[in-house]
Amino acid sequence: MGSEISHRKFTEEDFIAFKKALYDEHAYIEALFDKGPELFSAKSRIGYELEACILTNNNLPNPINKEILDDINSPLFTNELAKYDLEINGNVFKLDAEAPQKLANDFQSLWEQGQNSAKKFDAKLGLFGVLPSLKLEHFNKEIYQSDMHRYTLVSQRMRELRHESVKILFHGEDEISLQKDDVMLEAMGTSLQIHFQIPFEQAVEYYHAALLASVVLLGFGANSPLVLGKRAWHESRIAIFEQSVDTRDKERRDHGDETRVHFAHGYINSWLDLFEQNKMFKIIFADVKDRPVSDLHHFNLHNGTIWRWIRPILGEDKDGKHTLRLELRVLPSGPTLIDTQANIWFFIGLIEGLVRSKIDLTKIPFEKLKDDFYSVAKTGLNTEFHEPINALKVSLQEWILNDGLALTKMGLDSFGIDNVEIYMNIIKQRTSSAQNGASWQLEHYKKFNNIPKLMEDYMKNSELNIPVHTWSL
Repeated sequence: MGSEISHRKFTEEDFIAFKKALYDEHAYIEALFDKGPELFSAKSRIGYELEACILTNNNLPNPINKEILDDINSPLFTNELAKYDLEINGNVFKLDAEAPQKLANDFQSLWEQGQNSAKKFDAKLGLFGVLPSLKLEHFNKEIYQSDMHRYTLVSQRMRELRHESVKILFHGEDEISLQKDDVMLEAMGTSLQIHFQIPFEQAVEYYHAALLASVVLLGFGANSPLVLGKRAWHESRIAIFEQSVDTRDKERRDHGDETRVHFAHGYINSWLDLFEQNKMFKIIFADVKDRPVSDLHHFNLHNGTIWRWIRPILGEDKDGKHTLRLELRVLPSGPTLIDTQANIWFFIGLIEGLVRSKIDLTKIPFEKLKDDFYSVAKTGLNTEFHEPINALKVSLQEWILNDGLALTKMGLDSFGIDNVEIYMNIIKQRTSSAQNGASWQLEHYKKFNNIPKLMEDYMKNSELNIPVHTWSL
C-alpha cells in the first residue's frame, strides 16, 4: 500500500495546503497534455510487482517480513500491510523480442533471492490470491501489522471518514461476513500488479482495451476462492479490497458515491478525465511537501490512494520524458511463476491486440462491461460476458479460445515477441481445461474438505513450478 508517510497526524491546515498543491499540479498536468506527445516517451515498457505470502513449514502465516527484508536489504523487496506478506518489485524492460526471457530471468532471480532468505528463518514464500490457511486471529494488528506508520494512518483516516467499523459482506457458495475497526482485513489479498507503459497518442484506446482485458484476465487468472475456510468468489480479492478500504460514510454510500477501489467510472475521452475523477475522493494523506510542481508529489500520493483496478499513472523516465502507464491490478498472485508469466503475456498481448484491431470497444454499454467484471470475479472462467465486436453475450472460455488467443498473438507479434509458445500453450490449455487456481482449490476442498492438505498439495505443485492446469487432485 505504498511508501512511508512522515506525519504522525494531519491538521486542517495540512488538508488546505494539500488541496492547494493538488490544484496547482492538476493545472501543470493539463498544460502537459495540451502540449501533446512531444513531451512524452513513445517507448513501450513492462514492469511488475508481485506480492508473496511468508509461510511456516506447516504452511501457516509467518510474520517475519522485517527479518527477511533486513536480510535481503534491497529496494526491490518491500513491506506489505501484514507481517506475513512482502512485495517483490521487478525490474523494468523494453517490450521487444528479448522481453520474455529477460522477464523470466528477473522472476527467477528475485524469487530465488526471496526464498533463500526465507529459508534462513525456516520459512518459505508462496503465491496465493487469498491464503487459505489464514484465520481471524491473523488480522490482529498489534501482532501482525507491518511496522510502518502509514498503515496506522490509513486505519485512522478510515475511522474519521467512515464514522463506523469496516464491514465485509459478500456471498459465494458460503457467506463471508466480517467486521473490523482497522484496515487489516485488506491483508487477506495478495496480488500481481503489471505496469504497462503506453504511447500518449493512443492512451484512451489503451485504457479502454485494458478495461475489457481486465474482465478476461480476471476470469482466466482467478486464484482466491477460499476465505477463512469458506467458499467465496473465484476472485474474492475484488470484494475484499473494495470493501476493506471503503472510506465512504453511510450518507455517501446511500448516495451512490464511487468506492476508492473500483473498476472504472465510465469510458473516457482523455486521461485528463481520469485525473479529474480523482477530485471526487477525500484526501487520505495530507502529506504536504515543499517541492516543485513538476515533481507531482501531491498528485501521485492522492492518485496512489485511489485503488482503481486499472490505475492510470503519470511518471517520468530517465531521459526526462513524461510517461503514461497502466497499472493492471486485477490479477492475484500465483499459483506458480510460470502461470504468473503466462498471465502477464496474455494481459499485455490482449491489450495490444485489441488496440491494433481497431475494434470500437465502447460498443459494449459501460454498465454491462462493469457487470461482466463482477460476474467474472464471482464465477471465473465459467462465466458469460459481452464480447467486443457485436457486444453479444458469449462464453468467456470459448471467446478466449476463438478470439482472445489470436488477438494476443497479434499484440505480441507487434512488439517482435514471437518466442512465447510456452505461454500461449498455457493460455490455451488452462482455458480448455477450465482449471485455474480457483477451480483447482474449490475442487480440492470439495473432495477433501481439508485446508492443511490443500495447502500441502498446492505448495508441492507450486514449488515444482508446474502450470496449474496440469495439477491433479
